[in-house]
Amino acid sequence: MQKTVIILSIFALIASSCGQTVRKQTETENDIQVVQDTLIVKHKYILNESARYSKSYSYYWLVGKDTLDFRLRITERKSDSTIDLCLSHREPILFTEALRRIESCLPLITEDFELSKLASFYLYEPIYYLDLATELSKEYEQEFGRKDVEYRKLDEFLLKSSLTTQLNHFFNPLNKKVKQYGWEKFRLVNKEDYNKDWYWPNLDLTEYPEFTLYSYTGVFVWLENK
Repeated sequence: MQKTVIILSIFALIASSCGQTVRKQTETENDIQVVQDTLIVKHKYILNESARYSKSYSYYWLVGKDTLDFRLRITERKSDSTIDLCLSHREPILFTEALRRIESCLPLITEDFELSKLASFYLYEPIYYLDLATELSKEYEQEFGRKDVEYRKLDEFLLKSSLTTQLNHFFNPLNKKVKQYGWEKFRLVNKEDYNKDWYWPNLDLTEYPEFTLYSYTGVFVWLENK
């Protein structure tokens, strides 16, 4: 139990670093990559000496003069030079599209980070990704029905799920594979409660599954070398 609490505390710290800007940080560098009609803009930040990270960059997408609701955050730890990759967006997006955008950003990322040091990947809870929510809910119901399970069974389920297959395929060129998941305050959320919890009044829920898997702080994926 103590080990689980420590792990979840680490997850919360990473989520905070992904969702918020570092205190007193200043933009110092812009770099731009053109992908078809889309610009990927890179921001480098100056970190306080007391920060646990040695480098921090964000990447966002521009179409014309519009900033897309999608951003990546990459940070490098001082302690061991491992890096964390975090997704950030306010509205739902297909998970396959999110992975496609990450792939298109890799040339910029590799200018400043050793991807061989990639140790973790963060995404929001499945409801933000219709394709992911649909597949995970279907697989979960086939195995457990519609009842909550303990974290050990949840982790075993996730490691053999289509999500792991998809991530292992995506990270294969980087010689990485999924090691473990972090999932805080797990529960199932019924379809009729989606708008109550996420406040998306214009979202068409027609194609969404009847229930989805919920995580209070999003989904953390620990990676290891193949």
